[in-house]
Amino acid sequence: MTNFGRMGLRPEFVEGVIGFVEYAKTLDPFQRSGMIKYPCNKCQCLNYEKADAVELHIYRNGFKKEDTVWTSHGEIDNNFDVFQHYVPGESSSNVNSNAQSYRIDDMVQDSFGVHSDFDFANQGEEAPNVECKIFFEQLESASRPLYEGSPHSQLSIAVRLLSIKSDWNVPQGAMDSVIDLIHDLVDPNLEIPDNFYKAKRLVSKLGMSSMRIHCCENGCMFYYKDDIDLESCKFCGKCRYEQTSSGKKVPIKAMHYLPLIPRLKRLYASNRSAPHMRWHHEHRRPPGVMCHPSDGEAWKHFDRTYPQFASEPRTIRLGLCSDGFTPHSVSAAPYSC
Repeated sequence: MTNFGRMGLRPEFVEGVIGFVEYAKTLDPFQRSGMIKYPCNKCQCLNYEKADAVELHIYRNGFKKEDTVWTSHGEIDNNFDVFQHYVPGESSSNVNSNAQSYRIDDMVQDSFGVHSDFDFANQGEEAPNVECKIFFEQLESASRPLYEGSPHSQLSIAVRLLSIKSDWNVPQGAMDSVIDLIHDLVDPNLEIPDNFYKAKRLVSKLGMSSMRIHCCENGCMFYYKDDIDLESCKFCGKCRYEQTSSGKKVPIKAMHYLPLIPRLKRLYASNRSAPHMRWHHEHRRPPGVMCHPSDGEAWKHFDRTYPQFASEPRTIRLGLCSDGFTPHSVSAAPYSC
């Protein structure tokens, strides 16, 4: 169905646009920033704008084709469940790739889209610090559409490539050959990563990288901090390296460490997760009512003991649970601590 009749816009189309804008105004992103992610046929739900501009864009360009469920604005698509949806004959990797695309778009638009035009001073909000500004600049640069109307960006392509390599254990040389083929098939002006190394480096700019730490063969110690230069274990004496035929030293055993602090910072960089990080401070319950650990006496005792720490709503308290976690080498048998 077209959006225009002979005399102009159809009344039912105008009512639909008004209804959509009114609905979007009730959601958290608009309440926080006064801006709406608009699904016009030209912009493909990639940008944020003020309500009147959103109406104008949709009147001119129509709604995004075949997009009748507003998953970008809070509705649930019953035909696609990113956690449980399965189509006979379709591999789970395809479903995971689709779900990953949704998560990438959410992260980019939620982290950068609202902040880009948000007036922190007039809203009484604290402006991003230098580190945060650098993050937003890198995210914005990597998340630009490859071409007008494209649902993909440098960042989404890089993440998909890394995911494919990990899911199917693709050798790096094979991945580089696939990327070369992609470059031969598409417009050479498109900003697609040139090889696996550059894709990995692009994603690492988001600050979510891991560290590879050498370990003792028997699990006695890590070669880390003060012990980083040791050649053998200071407990059992086992050698740290084995020597290859080419004379290169290779660690016998290593682990991958995911730094926690950058991940906590990213939770505050997103408009969607930041309110949950302050929930314990902003949703106090009256005495005698308990719906969160912050309502318990242990939490309140900690607040009284460390009042300076408790006065800042963005302080973080971690509760670690090891139930179901396997601390030893990967095994087919389930193990629980």
